[in-house]
Amino acid sequence: MPIIWILIGAYSLVSFVFDALVWLLTFWWDKRLWLLHRYSIVWALSYIWANPFWKIDIKGEENIKKGQTYIIVSNHQSALDIVLLYGLWMHFKWVARKEIFSIPVIGWNLWLNRHIAIDRTSVRSARKMILQAQKHLKMGSSILIFPEGTRSMDGTIKRFKEGAFMLAKKANCAILPVVLEGSMEVFPRNGYVIKAKQTFKLRILPEIKPESFQNKEVDELAKEVQATITEVHMSIAPKHYRKQND
Repeated sequence: MPIIWILIGAYSLVSFVFDALVWLLTFWWDKRLWLLHRYSIVWALSYIWANPFWKIDIKGEENIKKGQTYIIVSNHQSALDIVLLYGLWMHFKWVARKEIFSIPVIGWNLWLNRHIAIDRTSVRSARKMILQAQKHLKMGSSILIFPEGTRSMDGTIKRFKEGAFMLAKKANCAILPVVLEGSMEVFPRNGYVIKAKQTFKLRILPEIKPESFQNKEVDELAKEVQATITEVHMSIAPKHYRKQND
């Protein structure tokens, strides 16, 4: 097992060298960092492609409109979700905890791509996140947020925080709900497992247009989107909810 992590670490460092090179050659004219993000997609998905017994089962790609910017919201099961969501092949900026920006390689890539750091304990940081996100949306970049705020311990979907939905209302931007399943078994929150065979499920739901929620309160909108994502998640992963329903 340790040799696998050594190989992954070495590969990640080499990949970051090319990441930095792409940034150096493009940041001064590619204002959205589109090419750097494209490289990051290939880099991230290469961890999945490296295992021929790992597959991503994606459904609902027709719900993504070309050229449309979204507030993308997804449930959160493990650190591997970050890799899987690159499978959307969309141009977006993450909203991530500021602590992640300090992690070698991963944090460096977040910084180069100008993703958005947030301090979850600071109201001022939340306001700054909204302003930064609005700026990226105007430039044509979608924003990706885990509204649960942290990874689920048992696979069930927890209460959605309101930040993503406040942003959607302020920016008058459509919401794109995404449902993830399968990452927790491979990369659980309190441990690390290399599971030889796994099919990760990614469901892209129909967009929620801004005109449908502009007159709703933010907390109401958050609850409705949570209910929609939970319903789909329960249908593809009922095992997580059996104990809850007993």
